[in-house]
This record gives sequence, C-alpha cells and structure tokens, in this order.
Amino acid sequence: MKKQILAPSILALFVASAAHAGATFDTAAGTLNLGADVEFDYTSQGGEKLDNGAIVSADVNFEAKGRLLLDINGEKVLDNGNFAGFKLNPVWGQNGSRGADDVWIKFGQKDNWNIQAGHFEATDLSSAGQDTYIAESGTLMYRASEARGRTADDSNGDGQVTFTKTLDAANFELTAQSRDSGDYVIVRPAVTFAAENVSVAFGAEVPVVDSADLYDWFGLGATATVQATDDLALTVRAALLEDKKADTQSYTAGLNAQYQNFFIAALYGETDTQATTAETQVYASYKIPGVLDIDNFDIYLGAGWSEAEVLGTTLDDVFGGRVRLKYVF
Repeated sequence: MKKQILAPSILALFVASAAHAGATFDTAAGTLNLGADVEFDYTSQGGEKLDNGAIVSADVNFEAKGRLLLDINGEKVLDNGNFAGFKLNPVWGQNGSRGADDVWIKFGQKDNWNIQAGHFEATDLSSAGQDTYIAESGTLMYRASEARGRTADDSNGDGQVTFTKTLDAANFELTAQSRDSGDYVIVRPAVTFAAENVSVAFGAEVPVVDSADLYDWFGLGATATVQATDDLALTVRAALLEDKKADTQSYTAGLNAQYQNFFIAALYGETDTQATTAETQVYASYKIPGVLDIDNFDIYLGAGWSEAEVLGTTLDDVFGGRVRLKYVF
C-alpha cells in the first residue's frame, strides 16, 4: 500500500516541477535528475566537397538549425557501492524533427567496474575539442570513431555494450557494437590514463564477426592532452586505418590548443589507394560566456577552412562560419 501511494506522489512532483531548471529529486527508487541543453546554430559556408564520389558545391548561403535536448537521468547507489542507473536524452529539432542522443542503462560497482548498454558514445580517441564549426571537404577522415557509438541509425542499428574497469589512475574500456542483426560485430578496446597535468587515451577498432565476409580492417587511435598552464591546454591526436579488402590505408593527425575561451585546431588526413586523397582542416572558435550575466547562457563564434585533393583534382576550398547560441539548464 505504501508503494502505491508513493509512486503517484513522485510522479505528481516530477510533472509539477518539470519547468524548474536542473531539478533533482530524491526518491525511494534513487535520485532522479532533470535538465536540458539548447543549441541554435546560424551557419554560412561555400566551396566544393566530395559527395558519394562526385564533386559538388558546398554552398550554404545561410542555414539556421537548432535543437532542444531534454536530459533525464537517474541512479540508485547502495552503501556497498553497487549501483544501477539510466539516461534518456530525447531531442527536438527546430524544424519539428525528433530523435534521441543518449538512451542507456548502466550498472555495476562505483569506482570499480560497470556495464553500459544502449545508445551512447564510448571514449573519444581523437578529440575535436571546441568544434563549433568544422569545414569539411567530404574525404575519409578516419578518427577511430567507427564503432564509438551514437552515430547514424544505419551504422549503429542493433545495439552496443561497454564494459569499464577502473584501475587506479587508468580506466580500461571494452565496447562491442552489433550491426546487421548480429552478422557484423566490431569490438573497441580503449585505455585512458590521467595524471596531474596529462591525460591520455588510446585504443583500437576491430571487426570480430563478419558473416558475409565483407570486412577485413582494423583501426588505431590515440589522443593526449597536456595542461601547460592554468589557461592553456594542448592536445595531439592521431588515428590509422588499414583496410585489406579495399587495399586502403588512411590516417589522420592533428593538434588542438585551448587558451581560456579561445580554441584553434588543425587536422590533416590522407587516404592511400590507387591515388592519394588528402584533406586539411583548420577551425577556431571563441566562447562568450555568461551572456547578459546569465552564467548558463553562452554564445560561440566559430570559423573553419578545408582544402582537399581528390584523385589528383584539387577542390575549391570549403570555408564558413557559425554563430551558436547555447543555453544549459
């Protein structure tokens, strides 16, 4: 009888408080959190890009896109450290489209091990940093993210499970991603390490199940960040893909720098087949924090440039900029 009374009471409290930002509710079932993340982008760009093997115009005179993400998450933790939790991030686009970012369940023991299943992203092995706007020419820029997760539905269709083990200052992570109803499975081991001023992540991506015998490749990725000063952080990143079926080798290498609210990055990628395809990207952004003295409302100004050579042809540069309004509550 007590549970029957408690459940509708909690539901009523949740509904009545939904309009209040960053609300937290302590219930008999655990802690429930409610928040949101709003992003509206205004973009302009021009140039040429590669689209399904054809060179097309990348012109966008002006484009307005936006989305509102609702963050609902909950967790129950016992005194012995055992826990179970979930996260749901439904997303509504400015044009009325609907979707979801994170949708997962996680359980295990705090600061020891956990298993996570659902729709989410594993460790980033090639950090893009404050990537407000990146100009892209459309070549293959392998970033060891093929099986990271939360990509398009057609490339992350069946499901994903990640096991994480904490080892002092390091974490070991093993992700398995299923596609084509289980006929194609990729595993993605990754290790992260953090010291006082340095953090490092490295890992691999390898198909382990291929019922149709369509794939024979492996990928490697690594990224490292050094906090040089209180205001300056430097990141290096690199990734390598070897595809024996396609007789292709691809690699990327880049450098990021963050100084207070200013960010700049450069990334070079090359794919070697019968002819070399290469692309260089440079992008930068500046965060204007606390607009109107509202500490959770920021404006980002971003600009980017890309140049590519495709099968001996140099494409026109892709260049553009973006203004992003971001409100987190």
